Amino acid sequence: MNFEDQIEFKKHYKVLCYFAWEMVKDTEVAEDLVQDAFIAYLNNKSKISSDPMAVRSFLYSTIRNAVYNLSRKSKTVQKYIGRQSLNEIDPIDYEHKIIRAEFMGEVARIVEGLPDSCQYIFKLSYLDGLSNQEIADHLAISVNTIKTQKQRALRVLRQKIHPQYFFLVLLLVLTSN
Repeated sequence: MNFEDQIEFKKHYKVLCYFAWEMVKDTEVAEDLVQDAFIAYLNNKSKISSDPMAVRSFLYSTIRNAVYNLSRKSKTVQKYIGRQSLNEIDPIDYEHKIIRAEFMGEVARIVEGLPDSCQYIFKLSYLDGLSNQEIADHLAISVNTIKTQKQRALRVLRQKIHPQYFFLVLLLVLTSN
């Protein structure tokens, strides 16, 4: 894999892992699916347009098809997928998963730009679901410091995400568990 391919991989990896996880609910399986999709992309790169949308579309479609194939081959995967058969997944639900993955990827990029302590508190609160008191106890700092750091993180999100979409992103973050 050349340098450009490594950049492409890093650019899409987290978002695609989240997308795959949304369908299989297993982190290791999701990561394997994403890696397999990138291998397929590299093997077919000459046949795929270099347009970023074409690349993303190829990767999402490859992951979706791999999940379909997994469901047909293995009953074990069904426990990760739940009651709904993959053959019954509505195309609108598929689009929703892509949109959600893209938004969560954007939130992750913004959160990674926060100061370390602010980033850590944001993740503990909004992604791990810990209360302010639990975080304060864990980090041995005051609850007010936790509140301040969370407000700072939300302020940065509000500044960097278009106001029209901020509450949608906040809703996605709060309901991602």
